[in-house]
Amino acid sequence: MKRVKVYSLLLVLLTALLIASCQPQATPAPVVTARPTVTAPTEKPKPAWEVEWEQAVAEAKKEGTVLIYSTPSGDIIRGLAAAFEKKYGIKVEWVNGRGEELTQRIQAEKSAGINAVDVIMSGGTTTQTVMKPRGLLGKLDVLLLLPEVTDPKAWSGDAIPYVDKDHTYIAMLATFQRYAMINTDLAKKEEITSYMDLLNPKWKGKMVINDPTVTGTGNAFFNFLAVDVWDLERTKDFMRKFVAQEPAVTRDRRLQGEWVAKGKYAISVATNMETAIEFIKLGSPVAFADVVEGGKIGAGAGGLAVPVKAGHPNASKVFVNWILSTEGHGVFVSTYGSPGSRKDFPQAGIPPEMIAKPGERAIGENEEETLHRAVMGNIAKEIFAPLLK
Repeated sequence: MKRVKVYSLLLVLLTALLIASCQPQATPAPVVTARPTVTAPTEKPKPAWEVEWEQAVAEAKKEGTVLIYSTPSGDIIRGLAAAFEKKYGIKVEWVNGRGEELTQRIQAEKSAGINAVDVIMSGGTTTQTVMKPRGLLGKLDVLLLLPEVTDPKAWSGDAIPYVDKDHTYIAMLATFQRYAMINTDLAKKEEITSYMDLLNPKWKGKMVINDPTVTGTGNAFFNFLAVDVWDLERTKDFMRKFVAQEPAVTRDRRLQGEWVAKGKYAISVATNMETAIEFIKLGSPVAFADVVEGGKIGAGAGGLAVPVKAGHPNASKVFVNWILSTEGHGVFVSTYGSPGSRKDFPQAGIPPEMIAKPGERAIGENEEETLHRAVMGNIAKEIFAPLLK
């Protein structure tokens, strides 16, 4: 009986094992590996200046026009207008006039509550001694956006050429004003190496000067000596001794250059640079003397300013940045025919006499010198009175 029970138990176990072996095997649970989260690439945010610039251009196109009051001629502005309109599709309108005329126009518009002009292109004397004191000029620095404009290293002297501390005027041109021109048949360059050499008795009655009693190169010459080279008292003493040399005095810049070119006078003091270079190009026997005191860097009529409130504020901002950029500045310099204040100004066609040579003393425009011109004009009226009767 016991043996039967054992066999029965074994049979039960074998049956259980057989049934278990016929059951499907359980599949092990898969190992799940977490995938890394992939984020879509994001655009780098634009710098603030670029955002403001794009907005200004878009709004300027809606305004559609920029109005310039300009001392430089219509031919010069037409060249700028064509290039600016082609680039931005913004129409350029302009009014030409003398500095005094433009001042009166802006003053009348302001008094009438009219905001018309957007950009002012004129000389430093008018803008700084007349327009600015009357509260007609706005600040330029708040309008500058383009990095190629705001970068100081883009400009000669490694600084944006603001003439005044309030940044209402930028000298876009940088013509080196040479104040002594000789007739090479009548004088040698080595005879004039300092302005003090003009007092040599040899030159008595043989010089002509641009009238220093009015705005112009004659006034600028003595002002340069008083503010930038010597001092007022020494300059006044020099002026008295110069008057004793009995120079001819004229306001006709063409005639002044012609007299020296034709040999009527041996030396021309404070000759207009453009006029002098005309005679040099014609082959006349004239040349500039190299003097130790150097000369003045001036913008002439190539200065930039804006009104307190522009009629087309966005178009004004776009034009100001463009004309100070490499492209716009290049157009202006090439059309005007004078050196520019940017280091990268195109030199093709610019007379080398207008550019200071390495080692030459060249002093840029500054507010003190500009404001002193009226004072020097009054001093010149007193000292030059015997020659102006």
